Amino acid sequence: MRRPAPSRPATPPLPWAGEHQASGRAARSRVSGVALALVLAAAVLHAAWNRLLHGSVDRLAAAAVGAAVGAVLLMPATIAAPPVRAWPSVLASGAAEAAYFAFLAAAYQRGELSVTYPVARGIAPFLITLGGAAVLGEALTPARVCGSLALAAGLAVIAHVGLSKGRGHALAFAALTGVTIAAYSVIDAGAVRSVDAIGYLGAVTTVQAVILLGAVRLDWGRLRAAARSGAGIGVGSVAAYLLVLLAYQRAPASPVATLRELSILLGILMARDRPGKRVWLGGALCVLGAALTVV
Repeated sequence: MRRPAPSRPATPPLPWAGEHQASGRAARSRVSGVALALVLAAAVLHAAWNRLLHGSVDRLAAAAVGAAVGAVLLMPATIAAPPVRAWPSVLASGAAEAAYFAFLAAAYQRGELSVTYPVARGIAPFLITLGGAAVLGEALTPARVCGSLALAAGLAVIAHVGLSKGRGHALAFAALTGVTIAAYSVIDAGAVRSVDAIGYLGAVTTVQAVILLGAVRLDWGRLRAAARSGAGIGVGSVAAYLLVLLAYQRAPASPVATLRELSILLGILMARDRPGKRVWLGGALCVLGAALTVV
């Protein structure tokens, strides 16, 4: 549920797009202590709910419960500001978000959190940076080139570790997860320019919940068994997103987007397995690369 914030309240449509700057005082000020605390708390929550999903027995059912919980929590905002003008984007983004959770659950079923989480998180800014240059003609500054190379190197290091453990399928699903992140980020970037972001998020989450509940065939036994972890996933993902919104209102876009990527290292730290030095090196390169792509 990591949605980009609306452009009107000084939030960039795409968190990795360097040319989108926050407006007003936030764009001209440094990152305050409050904004830093908010974005770091969001990074911790994001890594934490991913650890919760990774540790679930039935990950797809937990994801379905999480989506349903998120939709209920956001329903007041959706009712108050329904995204009527953006319904095609709501459907497309909801489908992409459902695919995101399905691929993420498949990756977590087949591989360690310390390998799959950094790949899923790191590949999205890499794809968006290169896609923006290839498709939209956005300028590739020296910093962005270096950032893309650092991201590629970090992903390659972690992928090599995963392949050496026989986690090829897990890495493939993690890469597909990153592709879906890039996809719904692009969809949402256009949608939130004309509708309320929170109401839009609630509508998208509702579509996502319907698809995921259908994927588990409304098996109430599976859903009840996954209720506890699923509730934590739903609350954690919504809370993390709202904290990021608050941070974007108080600080420039680029440093906030960069600090969010610290969740890669936090995910490695929270992993139940014992990641080696190469995984930490790969994670650090991913964070460095993400930082450079927003310069």
